[in-house]
Amino acid sequence: MATADFITPVCDDPRRYGRVAAANSVSDVFAMGGRVLFALNLCCFPESEAPPEVFSAILEGAAEVIRECGGVLMGGHSVRDVELKFGLSVVGEADPNRLLTNAGARPGQRLILTKPLGSGVILNGFKVGRIGEDELEPTLASLERLNARASELALAHGVTGATDITGFGLVGHTLEVARASGVGVRVRYESLPVYPHFAELVKKGISTGCTDHNKAATAGEFENLAGLGDRDLELFFDPQTSGGLLLAVPPEEAPTLLETLHETGHQAADIGETLPGPPRFEVV
Repeated sequence: MATADFITPVCDDPRRYGRVAAANSVSDVFAMGGRVLFALNLCCFPESEAPPEVFSAILEGAAEVIRECGGVLMGGHSVRDVELKFGLSVVGEADPNRLLTNAGARPGQRLILTKPLGSGVILNGFKVGRIGEDELEPTLASLERLNARASELALAHGVTGATDITGFGLVGHTLEVARASGVGVRVRYESLPVYPHFAELVKKGISTGCTDHNKAATAGEFENLAGLGDRDLELFFDPQTSGGLLLAVPPEEAPTLLETLHETGHQAADIGETLPGPPRFEVV
């Protein structure tokens, strides 16, 4: 399996930015139950007055993450860009008999999400000065966290379908599972894990450039059965950076999987269930 991704800065610490960008880039491998073999840096670095050590720290942070994955960083490619971007091209492998895909969900399963939601609004709130580094820290620590252990636990507890929640938001990526698997999805709003300060930032008018597009792209298959208002619905379409895994797990395995995720430090939650088709996303 092979994947590539890059992101703009998420904080003022270049090393941590490199770590988050790397965690974001390797997530697709873990979403399929795989392991990282090697990676290549994708550097879009501007001509600026930033000292060289800033760019070195970004690369060092990414290299740390690849080592933690058990992979090898084998170089990369750099270009000059007007806006700083960084990420990785990643190659991994998985056992074809134990592969997690977005087509593997079955009706009657529980849905477990392994990280909170709301990072798009949180990161934009930090960029425009509505929250400081202390308020950003809980989200940043989660974004640094690899999905490797959650992937291993998913395989050990009979998960049949999975995806990671990233730029298309919870609804967009969950509907990809629903369509590929031929199932419906019902999610409980009150069960969704949310990063601190998300709600207060939404009240202040903070959003993202992708949120409205994500909402429009899924309008025909999204059913707001809970009667939520626009502020509450923001969470469903907020684009995530280095988001968690969404796992479709047999109901008898769900409590143990959730307990083990909590024991290993994941802010995971059972957020709903899969239903017989047609593909759709219901929020109750």
